Amino acid sequence: MNLARKLIRTWAEQGREGFLLSGDSGQIETKLTDKCRCGVRFRFRWLPHREVRTDVAELERRGILNPHRDESGLFRDSRDPHGRFCFLCERNIRECNPLERLVPVTLAGRDYLAGANFAWIEPNHFTVMAREHTDQAYSRNALRAMLELHSRTDGRFRVLFNGDGVGATIPWHLHYQITTEEFPVESLGNPAEYPTAVRRFAVSDEQAADSVAQEWIARDPGNHGVNMFVSPAGVFVFPRDRRRAKATNKSLVGGFEVAGDFAMSAPIDRPAFDEATTEVACDILSQVKPCGLE
Repeated sequence: MNLARKLIRTWAEQGREGFLLSGDSGQIETKLTDKCRCGVRFRFRWLPHREVRTDVAELERRGILNPHRDESGLFRDSRDPHGRFCFLCERNIRECNPLERLVPVTLAGRDYLAGANFAWIEPNHFTVMAREHTDQAYSRNALRAMLELHSRTDGRFRVLFNGDGVGATIPWHLHYQITTEEFPVESLGNPAEYPTAVRRFAVSDEQAADSVAQEWIARDPGNHGVNMFVSPAGVFVFPRDRRRAKATNKSLVGGFEVAGDFAMSAPIDRPAFDEATTEVACDILSQVKPCGLE
């Protein structure tokens, strides 16, 4: 079966089986801003169901989290300051989330598993995680995996990479976020007009995109990272700085946000959603523009 169809069918099945959080904890809302001068209409989403992802008792009640899980044998990365087990390791998933259907796929010579993201942001939102526990570090191989996944789904799935400290909530396990939803940045006109730093390349220009990402990281490895986005509109490289990972009116700014899609669920973010203007979007993105590139 075609990979895109298989993933879309899996997503639908996971919804029917109750693995995906529904919107019953509050109304899901979407707002589009006016078009900014760079040609983009930013999208704001209010997704209250995502707040359930931290409610252990509710996740157990719904069967998303196994209430009888044995945590004694679960793998924990010693670098996690909270001592949590890794949410992306296959053995941990099998024990803790037995409803989750994992779709195996090999990309750029590495084995991955695609699992529907139960705290989804977009329709058909999957997390694609390396089968081995390896760091969320940008590499040429990571970009090749993104491009191959995009190609093998006939361009239907967009692929996001969040770098360590600039959007990745699990920086010790390599993974990507994918969805069939079109992102606002795909309509970008002049990249120089975008409110945060971005470079755009043709999907066929892997070498140039990789060179820009690698050069940026090499300038200051302790502080520099990247968000990457692959779509039918091209490969987008967003240089990021870990010292500017958040905005005052957005608690976390990652790949979704720099691609123009503002996912909000925390009460602290509600005022920004209520306003949801081009100016608010540009202000958030300008606050995470890397130091020296303002």
